[in-house]
Amino acid sequence: MKIAGAKQGASPATDVFAEKPLPQAPPQQEEKKGTILGKFNARFQDALQTSRGEEASGSGVCTPHVQADDLAMRRARAVRSQKMVVPEGVVVEGSFSSASETEISGRVDGDVTVDGRLALSPSAMVAGRVRVAVCKVEGQVDGKIECGQELELGPTGRLNHDAMAGKRMVVAGNVKGNITCGGQLLLVASAKVTGNIRARSIVVEEGAVFNGICSMSAPSQQDSEA
Repeated sequence: MKIAGAKQGASPATDVFAEKPLPQAPPQQEEKKGTILGKFNARFQDALQTSRGEEASGSGVCTPHVQADDLAMRRARAVRSQKMVVPEGVVVEGSFSSASETEISGRVDGDVTVDGRLALSPSAMVAGRVRVAVCKVEGQVDGKIECGQELELGPTGRLNHDAMAGKRMVVAGNVKGNITCGGQLLLVASAKVTGNIRARSIVVEEGAVFNGICSMSAPSQQDSEA
């Protein structure tokens, strides 16, 4: 009975022991740890967002300039890639110049100056002088033609004046004038040349017609400016 009473008396001690803070200490410590980690995580996130905001603001300042530069480059490329065309049946009275690739199928009563490539179709007619970097002639040119690099005269091409090319010339049509070439001159089988030739090297295919004097030498600066 005493033992039983002792057990009964021990229950309050057990209750008192249960009310001690020791069992609740781990949750408080975890809560404190969680609070510290939470504060650290919050500060870290704030610092991360701040750095991202600065990068975004910096990129926001630079992006318009980059986009503007890209837009300017695209416009410049578009201008360079534009092609000037004179359609068949159109008559241009006077001289004109172009800074881009040019194709002429009509008639030009004047000089033609092109800083790029020029193509004269079979229906094209140019009355004046032609100055260009690279040219392919399938029509008719009555003035002197000067090419800084290459000149190609197609089978339907007709030159009624002197022709000059800085590097290479291919003649498959009819030329009534003197030819000056700083590089190789090629007269294909369909070529007909009436005039003198001066070139560094000459290749004449069988069937080509040439009436004039041929000189195998590089043209001088004086000849190119004449």
